[in-house]
Amino acid sequence: MTSISVSAIPLSELTLSERQTCNITDSRDCWSSEFNIKTNYYEKTPETGRTVEYHWRITNQTMALDGYERVVLAVNGQYPGPKLEANWGDWIMVHVTNELKSNGTGIHWHGVRMLHTPEADGAIGVTQCPIAPGDTYTYRWHATQYGTSWYHSHFSLQYSDGVVGPIVIHGPTSANWDIDLGPILLTDWFHKPASELANEVIQASTGLPPTADNGLINGKNKYDCALLGSIDPKCKNSGTRFETKFEAKKKHLLRIMNTGTDIMFKFSIDGHKMKVVSMDWVPIKPYETDVIFVAIGQRYDVIVEADAVPGDYWMRAVPQLSCFTTNTQQYNIRGIVRYDSTSTADPKSSSWSITDQCQEEDPKNLVPIFEDNVGSAELDKDFQLSLSPASTGGVLPVFQWTVNNNHYNPNTSAPTIMLINSNPKVEVPDSYSPAEVTSTDGWTYFVIQTNNQQVAHPFHLHGHDFYILGKGIGIYKSLLAPPVLDLTNPVRRDVALLPALGYLVIAFKNDNPGAWLMHCHIAWHLHMGLAIQVIERKGEVKVNRPEEIQAVCNAWKAYDKSNGADGA
Repeated sequence: MTSISVSAIPLSELTLSERQTCNITDSRDCWSSEFNIKTNYYEKTPETGRTVEYHWRITNQTMALDGYERVVLAVNGQYPGPKLEANWGDWIMVHVTNELKSNGTGIHWHGVRMLHTPEADGAIGVTQCPIAPGDTYTYRWHATQYGTSWYHSHFSLQYSDGVVGPIVIHGPTSANWDIDLGPILLTDWFHKPASELANEVIQASTGLPPTADNGLINGKNKYDCALLGSIDPKCKNSGTRFETKFEAKKKHLLRIMNTGTDIMFKFSIDGHKMKVVSMDWVPIKPYETDVIFVAIGQRYDVIVEADAVPGDYWMRAVPQLSCFTTNTQQYNIRGIVRYDSTSTADPKSSSWSITDQCQEEDPKNLVPIFEDNVGSAELDKDFQLSLSPASTGGVLPVFQWTVNNNHYNPNTSAPTIMLINSNPKVEVPDSYSPAEVTSTDGWTYFVIQTNNQQVAHPFHLHGHDFYILGKGIGIYKSLLAPPVLDLTNPVRRDVALLPALGYLVIAFKNDNPGAWLMHCHIAWHLHMGLAIQVIERKGEVKVNRPEEIQAVCNAWKAYDKSNGADGA
């Protein structure tokens, strides 16, 4: 159920902005007389006076998304979950009720800054406790950014089983379009539940993620039961392809996102070029390409003109096999673009020629339209990533990731912001992997370095866009012949790919007090401890409605005590 209401703020205290007064097919860069594509959205947001309200239920549903039947954790009975849709400047209110048969849940709004609402970030153990079965928690946040993103459970590996959906915040676009075709969610897909796979991973001889059985586009694809080699009653051979329609000569906006847990994708549409107009929440100067490299958590808005010979064309999500160390499985993850919606034929189109390599989009093409420079860099933190077996006293070794030899393992019943709310001078435990930022202005600079695994990591920071100052292969040397850092309007986004055996240099403004998780978005790596918490301006962190968070924590503690929840 979705309802829209006007907030109760007296008009004498709030000057409402115009909404969408000039955003039409030939002027998509405009939003109103005061706001457009060049507006500094970090400092200025429309005040619409509107609250968009949603009521969501998370349940266990038996589904065969690709033709193989399994239990899916659905939002309002569907996967992907309902689209969260609003306008730039709206307030969002989402009531989430946990109706799962067992275990907690919670929802993170990927890439949303959560300016002045840190308690709504949805990071379990950081900004809230899990929502216990039968309990409800309400998230409230302000849409200060615009574009495309997604929401997902941030409770252990849960989003591998479901609890995923798109976010669309309407705002200006850097090129014109006619038809918004909406979100395109790309994901890897497993036929076993995440809890079962997790035990296999951490006790395996390598500690590497499991191999996905398939992939989905907007929750659909086909799985060939013959691949199993034997009869499995769960395999129904009932999968279907996702389909969408192009209108000849029209320009179509597609909102592409990688909502997977392990696979980086190459996205393309046979016979059609794409004009890329935004990355994550950041509008960019348009550029044209025939394929987009999309790391886990990343989003790209693209405009595709229907200028090909009318017919049926494959939409392809091809895994970047070079990002894996062991997975060589050949996937067939496709959707269909039709010019004639009555057609039922499989396309006969040919793919673009694409070299397989583990990469993301060329930073030279990713030029933000609102220009923002970074101050002179003095690196604050240097993070070393490592994967190694840990001693648990058991027979088998258990693999864990560490950052600077620290394994992220917070107490989900005592979230960081509640510790800070109770005592702003509290020393956050080492098991929470805290990295404190105390400066009240200016910038923080991080170097993230991986040194013992031939694996690329898509790193995501909550609460901020970060500015990508440099990346490369080898050891970063800041004093001896340092690499040249890009401080002039660099790429900024909320997910960036750390190269295998390489480094990533990032910066962010110290302008959002809170506790913000920074982690690898390969879900299996986060589950194994590959994360830190950025504790930003601890003495200024303000928690709204702490009594609601405490009530959720009390309900979770009672449930956990009675049921022994496993956190998977």
